[in-house]
Amino acid sequence: MRFTLLIFLWFVSTAAIDNASYAGGVAIVPLLGVSSEQPPIAFMEDRRVRIEKLPSGEWAAIVGIALGAKPKETKYIGYHTIEGKTEITSFRIGEKSYPTQRLTIDARMEALDEKTIARVVKERQIVKEAIGKFSEDIRGDLQMSLPLIAPISSRFGLRRIINKTPRNPHGGTDLAAPKNTPIKAPSGGYVALFGEHFYCGRFVLLNHGEGLFTLYCHLEKHNVSDGKRVKTGDVIGYVGATGRVTGAHLHWSAALNGAWFDPLLLVGSENVAKLAP
Repeated sequence: MRFTLLIFLWFVSTAAIDNASYAGGVAIVPLLGVSSEQPPIAFMEDRRVRIEKLPSGEWAAIVGIALGAKPKETKYIGYHTIEGKTEITSFRIGEKSYPTQRLTIDARMEALDEKTIARVVKERQIVKEAIGKFSEDIRGDLQMSLPLIAPISSRFGLRRIINKTPRNPHGGTDLAAPKNTPIKAPSGGYVALFGEHFYCGRFVLLNHGEGLFTLYCHLEKHNVSDGKRVKTGDVIGYVGATGRVTGAHLHWSAALNGAWFDPLLLVGSENVAKLAP
């Protein structure tokens, strides 16, 4: 077994997605010493991770980084080559600051009874298990289109402090589209889950293959069936105000190897510019 040196990854990119090796981002980690045209198989923290070929010809692991990851923390990736070698490489999580929003609301609006709490826990576990899967039967593009065009009303990573108590950071990007606006699949994939959850309301979870998922919440109605294959541009649902919300919008999330990350990283700067107020 050989250990490669710690790699700093601020300026490496594939043709499809830019490197963003910070909490809530996606790291592009070159896998050194792989001479084969066949990609290696790589794992981080016992999860298999996606592999891409860089413009340089090197293979790289494409790794989602959870919002809870700590700056300067070192992550290790083990990989197995077709020649039978086992290697380990590493990368360090960079700094990233997210805005904080402080709110004071009626405490009764936050209170959940025991039955609802049990429901929320169960629903979160269902989604967690779904996005932890690694499917090899489909491979959607890392460079995606927008599910719809509307102003961003709440950004990924926003940290809310409600009644002086910190809450979980915002795990998606909210787009302020009117009710019944069509939501389009941003890349090929299939329907991993759909239904109605307490916080998400009506939702659709798409599996784009190799650990990559996108999630669409608060829908007025679905336009999918279980396991249905979708292609880029297919309408998967319509914007609504279902679930724990105050008004119609799309909550849009992305996950890779079980970690939620900023979905705007998938669409490129030109598309992000279309979402300006």
